[in-house]
Amino acid sequence: MDPQTKDLLLFNARIMDGSAGKAFPGEVLISGDRILCTGKKGEYTFSCCQKIDCGNLVLAPGFIDAHSHSDLSLFAAPDAPSSIFQGVTTLITGNCGLSPFPVITEEVREHLQQIYEKYNEKIQWNDFSGYAAELQKRSPAVNILPLCGHNTLKANIDGYDGRKNGKKEDYISLVALLDKMLSQGAGGLSTGLLYIPGRTSENGELAALMGCLKKFNRIYATHLRSEGKALTEAVREAIALAKCGSRKLQISHLKTSGRTFWHKLPEVFNCLEQAQKDGVLVTADRYPYTFSATSLSLVLPGQYEEMTDSAIREKLAADHAERERLAGELDSSPRNWTEVLLADTQWEKMKSFRGKSIKEIADALRSTPGKTVLDILTADAPNAMGAFAGMSRENLAKILQKDYVCCGSDETSRPFDDSLGRSHPRNFGSFPRFFQLLCSLGFSQEEAVARMTALPAKIFSLHDRGRIREGCKADLVLFDPEKLDSNADFIHPHTKAEGIRAVIVNGCMEDLEGNGKNTLRKRNGQVLKLKTAF
Repeated sequence: MDPQTKDLLLFNARIMDGSAGKAFPGEVLISGDRILCTGKKGEYTFSCCQKIDCGNLVLAPGFIDAHSHSDLSLFAAPDAPSSIFQGVTTLITGNCGLSPFPVITEEVREHLQQIYEKYNEKIQWNDFSGYAAELQKRSPAVNILPLCGHNTLKANIDGYDGRKNGKKEDYISLVALLDKMLSQGAGGLSTGLLYIPGRTSENGELAALMGCLKKFNRIYATHLRSEGKALTEAVREAIALAKCGSRKLQISHLKTSGRTFWHKLPEVFNCLEQAQKDGVLVTADRYPYTFSATSLSLVLPGQYEEMTDSAIREKLAADHAERERLAGELDSSPRNWTEVLLADTQWEKMKSFRGKSIKEIADALRSTPGKTVLDILTADAPNAMGAFAGMSRENLAKILQKDYVCCGSDETSRPFDDSLGRSHPRNFGSFPRFFQLLCSLGFSQEEAVARMTALPAKIFSLHDRGRIREGCKADLVLFDPEKLDSNADFIHPHTKAEGIRAVIVNGCMEDLEGNGKNTLRKRNGQVLKLKTAF
């Protein structure tokens, strides 16, 4: 093919190609949605229809978010500004056991509709193919590789009531359903064994599903059954399951949750690294923050652990005496309410308190923390998100230093305004912060880039992404490494990252510098499907 007729030449760039090798001055020629060739400065002379002077900035593969929950938010916000404006071009979705497919029962359809109600999208599809087709119609700005969520999968067979059938015919039905999703191109299986109905799953069920992953050679990604007291046991369970399957294991948001359990990290590393020696491809993702974020209802005890947020809202609204009892129990608990923040809610009364601690809110309202939490959950449990200060800074640094840990935001792509609710600052700042923390820990800029690009591409079998080399998809980011940083915090979480100048998604370039409107003119993302090798 004649290079004189190609589409786009990026020159005068400092190329970090994802290999972790030393950056070099050079140029990249893009034809259509692929990289046609790369060269060092002055090695080639091209005449093409468009040339872009990169001004000696870093040109790297587009960042890959290894842990996203943007499955439905991309329908409402296809521009995906929280991803694009920090250099992310590909998202791995369907994490923690929750995916918007398959949907073969009305119970599951109604449940998912409630979970995703703020996106105002009617769930009309039944499987991965149907979901992918509907999402592609919206022309998302980023690429998406969805995993199949075990909780959604299981609910289609067993419902959400947490029963433990353990029947062989249920296992057969689960495996058949997963087989169908993987054959349609889903990237693997994710579990959220802390949540219903996955928390009721026993070894036989999970091992049967691992056999399906082995058949397709797809990854097992898991939100562990415990991230605190039983963390080591949960890691060992995940490793044992991976050995029954594809021997590819991704630990989601690797952490030691709760001060009492911070000491467990060396033992966790020993488990993971022994598994690697045993031939298991063990990797992990982590967001570079010490506050986690999940449903505020996590603070509730006992029976509430087995209930959905919608069911919690209904029960609390209907039972005033129970609310009074629970408020007393929460107020007498040892929980430090200054370390629990109200990250988000759609309840108008509480919107002005987002980013504040429960203790601050209670004091402002002349109430108690327990009563404040229950008032929020009674009004808005499905949308009430909490942020919890339960992680160690020292452990975060130790985790990030492991060469098998990549970056994941654990968030949903959102616009800069609050129209889809507010998020954890990791949504707009994970990748700049990950880059800066790695560099502060002694890693080179090139190594930091590789951990955000080539590593997650390898983990999730995206063989033509994550690198700058001939034949790869043209997903690229142009940035100033000296200015790359995040200004997002819990009070102003939707703050644009600094230092990102442009992104290219499947060959289509978007200049982000000086984009005051924070909107995109072009959206060229693709819903990715893994091919079956047998």
